[in-house]
Amino acid sequence: MFANDPELRRDDGYSYRVGKPGDHQLAAGTLALQYDVTTNALKARLAERGPELAKATGIALYLTGGTALSDGDLAALQGVHRDLGPGNLTRLYVYNLRSIQGGRECTPTSGLPCAGQQARGGKFPYLWHNGWWDTWVKQLVLDDLAAVPDGAFSNHNFSEVSLRGARSIGVMAFGHAPYAKLDVLYLPSVDTIAHDAFRRNQYLVKVNLPNATAVDDFAFDDASRLQYFTAPQLRRLGRNALNDSHELVSVNLPELEYLGINCFDLNHKLIGLRLPALTEMDKNAVTNFANLRWVHAPRLTTVWHNAITNNAQLTTVVIPAVTRLGPGAIRGNPALTAVHLGPTPPGQEADVFTGSPMATVYHSGDPGAWATFKASGNPGLAIRPRP
Repeated sequence: MFANDPELRRDDGYSYRVGKPGDHQLAAGTLALQYDVTTNALKARLAERGPELAKATGIALYLTGGTALSDGDLAALQGVHRDLGPGNLTRLYVYNLRSIQGGRECTPTSGLPCAGQQARGGKFPYLWHNGWWDTWVKQLVLDDLAAVPDGAFSNHNFSEVSLRGARSIGVMAFGHAPYAKLDVLYLPSVDTIAHDAFRRNQYLVKVNLPNATAVDDFAFDDASRLQYFTAPQLRRLGRNALNDSHELVSVNLPELEYLGINCFDLNHKLIGLRLPALTEMDKNAVTNFANLRWVHAPRLTTVWHNAITNNAQLTTVVIPAVTRLGPGAIRGNPALTAVHLGPTPPGQEADVFTGSPMATVYHSGDPGAWATFKASGNPGLAIRPRP
């Protein structure tokens, strides 16, 4: 799937260069404007083009004189539909924009109209106010932006986002967007994604992060329609990062080394989990999969508390490098028939195999080294050399 799907195999990179009108292929109906940011008069410039904007379906703004918009200019751009009343605008391109304002967290003491409002689920983080909540923009192109700050687009309603130059995505940057029709997310330059960055973006179907190395806690929590997630350079996937991903069919994580607490939970579609570089699986990382059949993690050394548990259809676990099995590490898998370990018996804590009565433990070591090994929590399980 990942090799054949053009949206999932895409990795075309990005290099910033100063742009001017005519440099980019824009959608039909887009009005291109050049604007000197030192004038701090964008509202007036847009008003001058009111008749043209009334007919346009998009705005392409090319900045000169600097690489950022003032607060007033950003508000003018966000509020075009209120100030001028053009009813057909949906697309916004801004070129040469290298930085943008972050949001303001809606804490109870913030003084904002949204004070105290929280996103549902997880740790119930506060929303962030940013001026985009009721904007006209549905398709957003900010390819020159170097980083997306905290809360910059929280509670958005975008259907398309292009951020080809961004190297980091901040806390709650796009968090809480349950009605936004954003279905494909491609971030070719991003290295890090902060906690809650895309939580409750419930229309996401495909995520392609070709160069990301770290995705923090709850980053894609409650992306309930997400089907495909590819991040071929990812090393760390945080706590609850893909929790409530009910429709997830497949992941591509060939370099992943750490899988966070409760990372995968309440999944109904995924059948196999191949994690060839994984070394540490944290607590409850792979739990409550309805159709998971196998887990293959040949370099995994540490499996923490209840890491692979309550998976009704799971039959095979391959972890030949494991040295430590935490409490209940493989418990509650009633269909489990084969656990493939390595040459040396791992250390075990309590109840590792409790509730997995059908399992046979296979090893690749000397029979003498395994002669006294008993499966914790289920000492009657067969221990056999690998066939």
